Amino acid sequence: MDGTELSVDFLVGILLDFGGEKVVRYCEEELERGTAPYVVFANLSLGLNEIGRRYERGRFFTSDLIVSGSNMKKAVEMLRPLFKQEEMSSKGKVVIGTVRGDVHDIGKTIFSIMLQADGFEVLDLGVDVTEEAFVEAVETAHPDILAMSALLTSTTSNMKSVIDALVEKGLRKDIKIIIGGRPVNRDYAEQIGADEYGKDAIEGVRKCLSLLGRS
Repeated sequence: MDGTELSVDFLVGILLDFGGEKVVRYCEEELERGTAPYVVFANLSLGLNEIGRRYERGRFFTSDLIVSGSNMKKAVEMLRPLFKQEEMSSKGKVVIGTVRGDVHDIGKTIFSIMLQADGFEVLDLGVDVTEEAFVEAVETAHPDILAMSALLTSTTSNMKSVIDALVEKGLRKDIKIIIGGRPVNRDYAEQIGADEYGKDAIEGVRKCLSLLGRS
């Protein structure tokens, strides 16, 4: 069954199931039918993208993004071991993390899931990530984009510390940087030398695509 044969509303309903049972059952049933794992993933991505569009139009709320992101994460965990390498054509690699001193991860997690749904390879470093850990990830993973998040005003300066550390190591010129979180904005991104700012997960994905010339 391909995405054109599915009702988008049906997929949206699966992803907004608070208990998370519908997405597990959907994946199991489709796999039992012989549907390719990547097709199951692509179908669910249609639903997730629609939820994002409705969120932008004010029809859904942050809580809907959280639930759908959590359910999409369950699906990815079920399907990823079944993907064949050649089926997954990555749009780019993103290293993402919440900066040192900050342990908030809801926005970052939603962003990470939506990036994966859009075809990006994501290395999520988690929360309270030190400058050294960001630099090491850039050195070893060679991502196209580094994404940093902060929710506390007191930790936003650590974004600049990461960028300064990348400059010192000679790594800054080889990577695009996007920042996000409640206390930051476009002006702050320019001030610290980041390439882009995303006000939310939806805009963040678009900005990542634009940074790599895929918009």
